[in-house]
Amino acid sequence: MDLHQLKNFLILSEILNFRKAAEQINIVQPALSKQIQLLENELGAMLFDRSKRAVRLTEAGIFFQKEAQRILQDMNKTIVRTAQVHNGEAGEVRITHSSSAMNTVVPSFLVKVRHKWPLLKTIAQETSNFQQLDMLLARKTDIGVAPNIVLPPEVSSKILYRENFVLIFPLGHPLSKKKLNDLSFLRNETFILPQLATGAGYVETILQICQTYGFRPRVAHESAHSIGVLRLVEAGLGIAMEPLSSVRGANMKIKAVELKNLPQKVEMNLFWLREREEELSRFIEMF
Repeated sequence: MDLHQLKNFLILSEILNFRKAAEQINIVQPALSKQIQLLENELGAMLFDRSKRAVRLTEAGIFFQKEAQRILQDMNKTIVRTAQVHNGEAGEVRITHSSSAMNTVVPSFLVKVRHKWPLLKTIAQETSNFQQLDMLLARKTDIGVAPNIVLPPEVSSKILYRENFVLIFPLGHPLSKKKLNDLSFLRNETFILPQLATGAGYVETILQICQTYGFRPRVAHESAHSIGVLRLVEAGLGIAMEPLSSVRGANMKIKAVELKNLPQKVEMNLFWLREREEELSRFIEMF
């Protein structure tokens, strides 16, 4: 059974005349009769009641007519959908991102994609640098957005923007009102940071800043998500160092002090598998 047989069957089921149907299909009548006979043999059912006077659909033929129409409609949809997927107009694109990226570049990217390709499904997942890289290498995501991430050779990237770090204190903390040109004052503070193992470059940057001022931060709590870090600071469980964008829109009892003079900056990276660059170029260009 093939699509031509189904199409020819449907033409005959509407015209109910072998000669006229064969003329419309542009084949000889015996060829059409042979196709229908082969189709009936394959189905194990008579589709037409043939008599000298007229050709009529049998009960099985009426059922098969409806199903054949549905099959061809579904196939046409599949053909169109396949072309849309190939052209990036349908299917899905998966993006992983850090917490602060959701306050900057991710929403505008999702809006652009939806405007250009309304049928394309977008999946955005917030996770750690380490898990983003792990998912990318396993092809469980297409594009990642992460700060200060260390990438292997098989991954390409570009820096989307640079921004300052901020120190985050609970309201009323003694250091929140001081000018912090010398961060060595923080040596006795308790820090809330992401896990070193999941930072993949980001946490190392924070540790480097602290080591520049002669101390290693005492970490009391760990959280991979900025909102979790901010909530723990608000609760008075420690201080934190985060990207400036992570406190954007945060209505909490915290004080953020921007570290404008630090040479180390937050570098937000867009990254993807090098071998998929051509395939993903239309999305990369949207950032």
